[in-house]
Amino acid sequence: MKEWFSKMTFRSKILSVLLIITIFLGSFSIIVIQSLQEMNRISDDLSNNSLPEHFWLSHWEQELMSKEYIIETALNTDFCCGFLETYERHQSESEEKVSDAHGEVPESLHSLKRDIDLLDFTITNNVRGLIEYNDYSAAANLVEEGYLPQLEDLQSMITLKRDDVIVSLEGHTDRVSSIINEALWLFLMIMTLAILVGIIASYRISAGLTKPVDEIEGKLDQIASGDYGLLLENRGQIELQSLTSSINKMSLRLKESFNTIINDKVYHEQILNSLPLGIVTYEKKTEELSLNETAKKFLGNDSEAILDIIKQGIFTENKAFWHMVSSPEIYQNIKIPFYSKEGDYYFLVSQSELKDCQDDVIGKVFYFLDITETEELEKKIQQTEKLALVGELSAGAAHEIRNPLAVIDGFLSLMNKSLSKKEREQFHIPLLIKELERINVIIEEMLMLTKPSAPKMEITFLEDIINDILPLINDSLGHEDVIFELSIERIPLYMDAEQIKQVFHNLIRNSIEAMAGKGEVTIHSDADEGNYHIYIEDTGPGIPEKLQKNIFSPFLTSKDSGTGLGLTIAQRIMDTHNGKLTLVSSSEKGTCFKITLPIPYHKKRIM
Repeated sequence: MKEWFSKMTFRSKILSVLLIITIFLGSFSIIVIQSLQEMNRISDDLSNNSLPEHFWLSHWEQELMSKEYIIETALNTDFCCGFLETYERHQSESEEKVSDAHGEVPESLHSLKRDIDLLDFTITNNVRGLIEYNDYSAAANLVEEGYLPQLEDLQSMITLKRDDVIVSLEGHTDRVSSIINEALWLFLMIMTLAILVGIIASYRISAGLTKPVDEIEGKLDQIASGDYGLLLENRGQIELQSLTSSINKMSLRLKESFNTIINDKVYHEQILNSLPLGIVTYEKKTEELSLNETAKKFLGNDSEAILDIIKQGIFTENKAFWHMVSSPEIYQNIKIPFYSKEGDYYFLVSQSELKDCQDDVIGKVFYFLDITETEELEKKIQQTEKLALVGELSAGAAHEIRNPLAVIDGFLSLMNKSLSKKEREQFHIPLLIKELERINVIIEEMLMLTKPSAPKMEITFLEDIINDILPLINDSLGHEDVIFELSIERIPLYMDAEQIKQVFHNLIRNSIEAMAGKGEVTIHSDADEGNYHIYIEDTGPGIPEKLQKNIFSPFLTSKDSGTGLGLTIAQRIMDTHNGKLTLVSSSEKGTCFKITLPIPYHKKRIM
């Protein structure tokens, strides 16, 4: 808005200010209309609610006084001289007069009207019956003990209600006065604001001419003093833009001429900063320490702080690295680790003499190369070698294990056919056969470390897979004190049920072993757009911090009896499913793993 206003001509600015002031003054009409609408609403409220309530309450107050007089007269005359006819006639006539004059009873007074009708019902029904049987004593007793107390209560209620109505009427009156006062104050505020806008706009418009001229004069003095390339900001009026453009062109041409002189120096500095090497140069005589961009990336920009560290020899972090930097010796290609907030690195460091043009030693040059990726590649090669060994062992083990499993499977199949249904359920024969089949699948999947098998993908519910695993775990010895809590959203997923079952079996087994067979395992899930997340949490002591970073590496385990292959196999299975297995957190309170699987396309469309 400010930039747009500055580009306007003086004539446009003046017209815009006049238009804004007109809008300010015109806005008062909207406020007046709103005030009139509010007063109209108050008037309608008075007509439809407050005044009818006041009339009816006054009428009932007078009517109850009349009825009280009629009742007292009847008590003194033993209900003679047409008492009932007089009461009923008075009741109907007074009701009709008020209805004709002020309309029906307002809805807010219906409960009070009902109480008055009940009071009249006492006379027209109960007292009438006693009088017709000439039981004047009972009628008098009913009037004194029932009717008159109710009448007094109604009189009190009517008095309180009428006071409330009077207060409401007074409030409406006060609100009308308040609306008028608010409208007047708003009018004064708008007028004041319009005047202030006019004054400020007048000042700014006048300054828009004098200030750019003063600014141009000051910038010209700076350019004349050698600040070549200094540009005038295009904040002035349109009328001054041509002059500003000419001055800017002159300044840029002066800068181009000056840059021609220093281009060689800049070129050499760019070459030095473009090198992937971190270079630290130290000159003994001036004690000047300089770093190229790569060195600044890892060591920071504060050359003086780095120089103090080298001189004082106090290294709190990366001691081996800083010792090599401060060393006066000449050395080549030494591998040293370096730790920072951004991550862990490996550097190949070297140090050589710094000589001047007379070939005199005036300092030293320390340079280092980031070989982190190479180091990680070496580790991956080592890991691949381990996996190859595991594959070779797995192939031999699979053959040896399958022979006894075939015998067991044969006997279990024979028992399954020979035993009755009750006996098969008693000895869990179907479950044993099913888990024997799973053992065969696990043996096959161990070979995934060297030659992963393609998963047999199909639409499956994860809840069904976990429900197949838990009965076996619950029946295992030493797991009686483990509590399982499941809260899984039933979403169809495209996966290999047997391979995913092995993933969950490995994770749950690890949790139970970490808790020493006593604790709680919670499995819950959530879903976002395109992904299904499953969390497996336990209440164990957690994974040692030194192992967390490489938790998925083969043969890495904190258990005496563990092989260190479970999580590696699980992660390999998740890779074949285009999913992820990650360690979310691990502490003394427990460990949480997260499994992420893609949701099929048709399900994502439904969601």
